[in-house]
Amino acid sequence: MKRDSTSGPNRRRFLKGAASLAGGAVLGGSSAFTTLAAFAQDPPNCPTPPSGGTPFALGSDTRPIVLRKSIAFLSAAELTQLRSAYAALRALPASDKRTWIIQADMHALFCASCNNSPTDIHGSWSFFPWHRAYLYYYERILGSLAGDLAHFRLPYWDWENIRPLPPSYATPGDASNSLWDGNRRSALAGGGSLPVSDGTSARISTLYGLTDFDSFGGNSFSNGALEADPHGTIHVDVGQPPPLRHDMGSLGYAARDPLFFAHHCNIDKLWSGWNDLAGGGGLPPNAYRNPTNAGFLNLRWSFYDENQQVVSISAADVLDHQNNLRYIYKGPIFRIPPLLLILECELICCGPGPDPGPFLKVSEQVRETVIKELRANSPVVLVLQGMAIPPGLSGNFDVFALRGE
Repeated sequence: MKRDSTSGPNRRRFLKGAASLAGGAVLGGSSAFTTLAAFAQDPPNCPTPPSGGTPFALGSDTRPIVLRKSIAFLSAAELTQLRSAYAALRALPASDKRTWIIQADMHALFCASCNNSPTDIHGSWSFFPWHRAYLYYYERILGSLAGDLAHFRLPYWDWENIRPLPPSYATPGDASNSLWDGNRRSALAGGGSLPVSDGTSARISTLYGLTDFDSFGGNSFSNGALEADPHGTIHVDVGQPPPLRHDMGSLGYAARDPLFFAHHCNIDKLWSGWNDLAGGGGLPPNAYRNPTNAGFLNLRWSFYDENQQVVSISAADVLDHQNNLRYIYKGPIFRIPPLLLILECELICCGPGPDPGPFLKVSEQVRETVIKELRANSPVVLVLQGMAIPPGLSGNFDVFALRGE
């Protein structure tokens, strides 16, 4: 297990607790790693945070339940509607609370990129529910501007299957296309594909082997594995390279790219698919279930709705997206979870030799357990706990599983 010691805010260090997949094992993230917010740039606008507002009432949204689709499967009419909605959003006057800039900077406001940020919704269990609520009201705004609030739903970019940028977001490559953004990595914007190791089906399959929400989605003080990878990796892959990182690669600017919402719809789809795995035979009672802790359920945030009114919504309100928020996804692809091993380890820093570490040390018993499972061709997810990380140490650890005799 070796640390990536490259200095500076490089691609790996940009990610909080970046989980690395190698040889069938995964190393979960740690809150001691560098956060995304640490490299966020101050956005040009920090809006006054909305507060209070009319609370979301269960049953108040009576629209039909509509499928959120992959961008690749939008009809010509649906794609035209999406572009028209974004064009209308961009054309709103600056005084309108729904305008593209104000809505985009709401993300900056809630990711500690602004001095008046009410909270940071990255790096904790707030990550999934806040973004779901954000997408919900953003979707309603676009639907209203498209004149089809009842049926308009945001599409998702299923990058695990479609590796280049969605053509509709890249062509035409100018301001005539309301889905285009000029601040993307040139290789990707020019028709290239995502790096072969990022956001893959294999990575998602492995994440679906994490049966507890703490590991998958985080807790009150640390992020889950999905937030770091693939969420963070795809953000960095799309944004410009350092030092700018605009737009997707910087928390302060990320939501200025329409692709942000397609990316986060896919993240939301993966959370929904993870929940769908609950209730399988031989699983613990709480497997694939969201937290029931009041501290999680009572999380609450304020937004602007399609009428420019301040509204508020809680984490508990967004958990049942089908009945409360009126959208669904197709079922998950990966339904066979790997064996989950929760293991203790020790961080050794730093030894002599050509590669001084630091290293993660596990007991002989842990080693034999992992080798036994790998020899039986059983996929294994390693959740390493009890690891004290010295202050000031950051980096990425690679786990190598040896399949020897």
